[in-house]
Amino acid sequence: MGTEKLSGIVIREQVKGESNKQIVLLAKGVGRVVLSARGARNVKSRLLAATQLFCYADFVVYEGNGFYSINQAELQKSFYDLRTDIDKFSEAMYLTELVDRSCPVGMEQDEVLELLYYAFSVMEKGTLPPKLVSRIFELKLLQINGLFAPEECNICGESDGEIYFDGRLGAFYCENHHTSNSIFVYDAVRKAFAHVLSKDGKAVFGFNLSDEALEQLSVILKNYMDIHMGVRLKSRDFFE
Repeated sequence: MGTEKLSGIVIREQVKGESNKQIVLLAKGVGRVVLSARGARNVKSRLLAATQLFCYADFVVYEGNGFYSINQAELQKSFYDLRTDIDKFSEAMYLTELVDRSCPVGMEQDEVLELLYYAFSVMEKGTLPPKLVSRIFELKLLQINGLFAPEECNICGESDGEIYFDGRLGAFYCENHHTSNSIFVYDAVRKAFAHVLSKDGKAVFGFNLSDEALEQLSVILKNYMDIHMGVRLKSRDFFE
């Protein structure tokens, strides 16, 4: 029992009673943790600003009997503009739900926290389409979790020449072994894979795609995640 400091992004909030709320924080060095915020819904509460969805904040919390209660909170970054644009808001909601569902409680997720922070920053500034930001996030998250293999043939391991993707199997194939259900992977999409997998931090968001290439990337990642990550979220389907 005692107090400690936590810093992270609010990835979920839930109303508790008339004036209280419960938030889920993706915290540095800790991972996903549930915090109780007494009186945080009151307009005069010192916790109001920092406990909003998408916010990056510092918290002083009190731990007792396995539960955390917030004593103090200091807002560092609100990402307010994510709430004022429907495309940005929808994709940001999807990313927080994806993180909430894929990150286990109490396990350090600093790479994911940094990736989410940069995704929100790029999305808020509008330097890339929100949909592309989400696809980059998905791909990097798969790599962080050790779930994305380079786009090489699932049968012979060939990575040169044309590559195809079968959404039903969630696997890549060369031109000699591709299935009748597979699609040819555009060169721009393969370059996107290579860029994201070879970069870290904000640099992973350093490219753009045509609408056609982005659509194919979306299809590939949706099928890949359904099979290899086992996470299918309503928020992604809603935005689509």
